[in-house]
Amino acid sequence: MDTTAVVTAVNQILAAANVGVWRPGGGYTAAEVGIFYGPVGATPNRAIGVTIYTQTDDVETGRADRYAQLRFRGNPGAPNGADILADEAFVALQGVYHTSGIARITRTSTAPLGADGNGRQERTDNYQLILDNPEATP
Repeated sequence: MDTTAVVTAVNQILAAANVGVWRPGGGYTAAEVGIFYGPVGATPNRAIGVTIYTQTDDVETGRADRYAQLRFRGNPGAPNGADILADEAFVALQGVYHTSGIARITRTSTAPLGADGNGRQERTDNYQLILDNPEATP
């Protein structure tokens, strides 16, 4: 499972749980929560960006631990806007078992980022992803 497939799987899980809308080509309305591959776009206000990273690589097996960082952004002036989205994502992702090529998902950390230049609170949450077939992951 390559990085694109992992991001797509996480985004599809979030969309299936109605946390937001996943359109690979973008094009979100102001009322929607946009789910992005990587950095969030300028619009809509409420958005989630998903990026995959690794912490360790096993030289012998080629396996790499996969982690997803989700960046949340809320509406302008809403001090809990990012937290609400993060809580909804937690319900959708925490403890997921054997879905879309992912064997298990567990949240490992969170960090508040403060407000962006438009007064939209931001936060990141990190999740460990155990893949169903990690040996096949580059």
